Amino acid sequence: MMRGLGTTRGVIAALAVITAIIAAIVWLAPDERALGDGIKSVYVHAALTWTAMAGLLAAGALGLALAISNRDDVAEWMDTVGWVALGFFILSVPASIASQLVNWNGIFLDEPRMQLSIRALAVFIIVQIANRWLPSKRLRGAALAATLAAVLIVLRFAPLVLHPKNPISASSSAPIQLTFAALFALSLSAASVIVWHVGCARKLLPVAAEPE
Repeated sequence: MMRGLGTTRGVIAALAVITAIIAAIVWLAPDERALGDGIKSVYVHAALTWTAMAGLLAAGALGLALAISNRDDVAEWMDTVGWVALGFFILSVPASIASQLVNWNGIFLDEPRMQLSIRALAVFIIVQIANRWLPSKRLRGAALAATLAAVLIVLRFAPLVLHPKNPISASSSAPIQLTFAALFALSLSAASVIVWHVGCARKLLPVAAEPE
């Protein structure tokens, strides 16, 4: 089954199924006492953000591994995971804007978390692109690991004004927490499917033949 994700049809089918399940869960998701059904946009935003953060952690760990090992396959995996994490990071920004519009009736670009997220995204894009021109794989790994560590630390300790602190995990509602956990798991699964597919395309993994 996993080898089938190396094919275009396989990855499209897997992502379509995951997306359909996510849509169904969001539609059926419980409301929150203060936000009402506005919590549904928060579910999506938080799931994408957590997936991006998990991807950044994985890419940073691969960067450290590359700095130590200097292996070509580790460099390829670091690059792959980094770009997929970046994709989910980008998706989390419009999801955040949509959540602001739903719950705050406007977009607040002065919110520190929002400003830092946009700046961190810009830095990550620059490093991902510039990293390919560094003279050694070890330097590439160390540079990416250091950058991602800085990004994660800055985002972790960003001051909050309007943005609540961990509104879902702090909730006493088990259905709300379970809904988010399911959406995060599905979002992480989608990212893993994409990483696996790209790994197959880069011949880092065995590939199943495309059906006729």
